[in-house]
Amino acid sequence: QNLESANFVLDESSDILEILCGNLDVFVKYKDLAQTWYHLMTSYLLYTMPTVTVVTLHHQAKDMMGIYKDYLNPLDEILFSAMEFDAHSVLTQCITQFRNNWWLSAHLADILYHAKQLDDTELQYGCSLREYTLLHYASELIFHEDFWSIGMDYFMECKKLGKSYLEIAVPRIPLENQNKALRVWSACEKHGLVSIGSNVCRVMSSAANQSDQLGLALIWSLQAKDLVSVTKISETILDNYIETGGFSNLDFLDQLGNNKLLSNRLMFLGKYREFHSLIKTQQQKKAADLLVSLVESNLGPPRFQITLLLDSLPLINDVDETSESSGVVMDSRQTHVLLKALEDMQIKKLLKESDMQKIETIRLALVTNLASSFLNEPW
Repeated sequence: QNLESANFVLDESSDILEILCGNLDVFVKYKDLAQTWYHLMTSYLLYTMPTVTVVTLHHQAKDMMGIYKDYLNPLDEILFSAMEFDAHSVLTQCITQFRNNWWLSAHLADILYHAKQLDDTELQYGCSLREYTLLHYASELIFHEDFWSIGMDYFMECKKLGKSYLEIAVPRIPLENQNKALRVWSACEKHGLVSIGSNVCRVMSSAANQSDQLGLALIWSLQAKDLVSVTKISETILDNYIETGGFSNLDFLDQLGNNKLLSNRLMFLGKYREFHSLIKTQQQKKAADLLVSLVESNLGPPRFQITLLLDSLPLINDVDETSESSGVVMDSRQTHVLLKALEDMQIKKLLKESDMQKIETIRLALVTNLASSFLNEPW
């Protein structure tokens, strides 16, 4: 309408022409219409330097930031450093401004490092700038309920200090249940952190032991290959057997294989359970052979010898139905072994006053069995 009426004196028409001519003063006049300096810069360059290159962009940015100097914030400084291609300045400013969230700093440093825009020079922190940011981000993740395993992965990317940080952080990860503890241990094994994984197992073993879950405590101690703990828990299980006359939740012992060799007490515990299994299946001869070997081996605690001798009573004077000569289950040699064990206990004063009646019963049964075995054995 203004064009048709040849009216070119209106302020708006004049401003439009000034904008088309690239008059900076007009852009400044309407700067409030642009929310930020880079919005205004984009509009200005569209009319003045539409073919501007990124190399010279920072010169224009500096002028526009001067117009908005009263409205600038730290993010503007970061953007300006990026336009100057000053990667180190961008990263350090991100670290300074976003200390409550290291995601941006860590990933920016990693990208710059792999793009060969950030060197691996060791700083005063004892590591490179990239590793410094990764360590802080990993520290945020490691105690998160869902992302702790990702935090471990980030720590392992830090070749200089990652393992040292993990040695401090992993013991502080809350182990709310068995499943999480197993996952933490598996992650340690995955990253070759054997000693840290063993510490996790020891913590879980101690917790299970305190709650009287001795079978579970023994499993965790075996996982940690903690000989002292395995021996101590095995003895506690044996002591409980002396008091209660039974085992509970020890079926896993049948699956241990060579792990039984880790401790004499554990090997004894496994063999003793095997002895009871033979008794239940009416394999008296095999049970007797195993019982005598346990007495001879001295693998169990000395105080358990009397329990073994009491276990021999059902077998003494029993008849071996599988033998062609229908002989006794325990022969003379085996009986002598048990008698010697009985004498050793008395010599070493391992017996209580309350055990004396039991001892006399065992001695009488052994002597009787010895006589029977002499009669049934060939001369």
